[in-house]
Amino acid sequence: MTGPGPWLGAIEGYYGRPHTHDERLALLGWLGAHGYRRFVHAPKDDPFHRARWREPYPADEERRWAELAAAGDAAGVAVTAAVSPGLDWATGDEVALAAKIRRFVDLGAAGVMVAWDDVPGGGAELGRIHGGAVAAAMAAVDAPLHWSVCPTDYALDEPTAYLEAVAAEVPADVPLVWTGPRIVSPWIDAGTAAALADGLGHPVVLWENFPVSDGGMRGVLHLGPAPPRDPGLPGAVAGVVVNLMEHPLANRVPLELIRRWWRDPHADRVAAWHDVVDAVPGLAPLARACRSWVDDPGPDPELTAWAEAAPGDDRLRQHLGAGCRDGLPADLASELEPWLVRWEAEAGAMLAALDVLDHPAPTLVELGALAAAWNQARRTGRQLFGIRHAFYPVAPMWGPAPPPADARSVVSGENLTDRLCRRALAAAAR
Repeated sequence: MTGPGPWLGAIEGYYGRPHTHDERLALLGWLGAHGYRRFVHAPKDDPFHRARWREPYPADEERRWAELAAAGDAAGVAVTAAVSPGLDWATGDEVALAAKIRRFVDLGAAGVMVAWDDVPGGGAELGRIHGGAVAAAMAAVDAPLHWSVCPTDYALDEPTAYLEAVAAEVPADVPLVWTGPRIVSPWIDAGTAAALADGLGHPVVLWENFPVSDGGMRGVLHLGPAPPRDPGLPGAVAGVVVNLMEHPLANRVPLELIRRWWRDPHADRVAAWHDVVDAVPGLAPLARACRSWVDDPGPDPELTAWAEAAPGDDRLRQHLGAGCRDGLPADLASELEPWLVRWEAEAGAMLAALDVLDHPAPTLVELGALAAAWNQARRTGRQLFGIRHAFYPVAPMWGPAPPPADARSVVSGENLTDRLCRRALAAAAR
């Protein structure tokens, strides 16, 4: 994004297989060409980021890191190194933190994020420790870096004692990272963001937990519209970092959707989604099946309408019969092969259900084929044509106590295949 307004960034901040070096290099080129200006390297399962944060990267990894920073410079994308020291922070670790950051500076990092997320919470004393550690590192490194802090209390509606203590220790121009009122936030209000920034005396950067699909969301491939957000949000935050999925090429669809929303927050999100998906050859069948998110966990509305149409309406049959691979780029198809296989299994079950619905008196062979196909379609943790079961952490994250439960966190229901198969069996029983 150019001109005034919040900057756009992407963060590799998920739990799961980190991107490869080649995948990151390709991502940086794409980000730079599509208005993104920051990339944050923060893969949770990279041991040198989190579990073994004090240790320097091995020599071959350092070489790749330097290549990454140089590629970011060439693409116009500031590469930020994140360090996550909170799992085992101890008195005196300020020296180790500063040493780790200095090494990133030597390798060409343009920014540093100190991430205290997803560790046991606490009150003001823990905030003083975390904020003081960042302030000490900034003083020791003394380099022209873009600094930011992801606090332990990162998903909430208002400041906590912990956050106020962090804010008091860290220089006022250092942004604090926030995921909205929840870890995965169905809605984010501009007023809440502005009040949080004012209350803490720091700019706020939004960590957008879409399209990330780790943990209990792992079975869902997020290829649907950008999530609903307050149109005033771009005026209330300093920037946004989009948390990625494991799937580097598939990420480009939600990244483009979010870019469009931040450029024009009043535009029609669904129209933008159709436009972006249609620009990728062959992607539409899979994207329709992967439209679901916590805010809208059901199947694609148009596919649902086709499934509920009067007998003789062949639109769903034609859609499913055309398959999900025609025209899809080979590299994207390879990345998404498990999802394509499951699409075909779900489609097979729905076509079997349509066969039964089209015959007033189905044979035992037809009923047996339906039962076998439906059983095969349900043998998967991957969620297509609506979400059967997934866990989204729609909960705040703050303080030493477990966050309060939110019923929206658990999505459990029937997808389009289940609905159609049940309807076919009910019709056959009459």
